[in-house]
Amino acid sequence: MFPWSKLRQPPVENNMLRHSIVWGGASLLAALVLLSGCANTIRLPEQPVETRSVYLVDLGRHTRLAFESPDGDLVEYAYGEWHWYAKMQDQWWRAPAVMLWPTQGTLGRWKWPAPGAAARLLDAYDGLVVIELSAEARMVDALIAELDRDFNERSGELLHNITYRLDFVPYHRSYWLFHNSNHAVKGWLQKLGFEVSGSGMFADWKYEK
Repeated sequence: MFPWSKLRQPPVENNMLRHSIVWGGASLLAALVLLSGCANTIRLPEQPVETRSVYLVDLGRHTRLAFESPDGDLVEYAYGEWHWYAKMQDQWWRAPAVMLWPTQGTLGRWKWPAPGAAARLLDAYDGLVVIELSAEARMVDALIAELDRDFNERSGELLHNITYRLDFVPYHRSYWLFHNSNHAVKGWLQKLGFEVSGSGMFADWKYEK
């Protein structure tokens, strides 16, 4: 073996540590899959008097919501971990710290202007699961106002992320395994009057009309 090939190999201790973290994480996730049960099922118990569209975007591991505003624009919101999501500090060795104890959360926002906002959103997420929901207009407006207020309070720290096509700001709610993007979306849906069964741990959604 050439000396330089020795130098290029990571130390045995690092390999063992990495394998322990990976296998430990895999075991934890496997247990969570068993505990989480079935899909997150969305139901609207009462038909809205004045309807407004809400789009749930299932990205596979993460979920976003886009809300129709009174003027026809769509306001898309996402939630995640500030350093991992907004700053793209997504090295593998950071995963345990991000998931296993509370860290700085972030809100991501993007606006799709009218006319044709819904068509552009659907085109951008072509090939992914996008569920169109109908919610009470006053509840949608109230939630947009709440999220906009939280976003604007930290707008001085805004980061534009081209990869995720979102503007990010720090958020007061901490991120970790038991409050991730799917939990946040579940909570937002409940504020819109939806009943959501399921743990909200994973991006696995079903809409029962």
